Amino acid sequence: MKPFFLPGLIALSVVSFSSDVRSADPGKWPFQSETRLEAVLTVLRWKLYSEAGFSDLPRGVTLGLDVAEVPEEGWYQVTLREFHSTDSGFDPNVAPAIEHFHVRESDGSIEWLDLVENERRPWSAFLQSRRAP
Repeated sequence: MKPFFLPGLIALSVVSFSSDVRSADPGKWPFQSETRLEAVLTVLRWKLYSEAGFSDLPRGVTLGLDVAEVPEEGWYQVTLREFHSTDSGFDPNVAPAIEHFHVRESDGSIEWLDLVENERRPWSAFLQSRRAP
């Protein structure tokens, strides 16, 4: 391989990338492989795993998200459910709802549905409730 080949390849890559960026419409969702809702759900999954303590589950227990549109434009109700495998020691025919959230597709807002108070509250309130004795 000649020494000038690698710098030329890097320059070509930068030019190709730059031309793609310039052709994007400002304010338009830039990803072709995901919808905004899928992106918001990915963020919610990561926050549940990394911030809310759902990273250490019993053997055979997994989590899932059920999504439904709510009458309020742009918002989706998301139910966090627990699923059980046959070897988990829990009933595999039961998938209890653990928490409920509302997510807004347009800006990624996540609100927790506090069932005790029957009101939507910020993510920080959800985290605080998880730490309460």
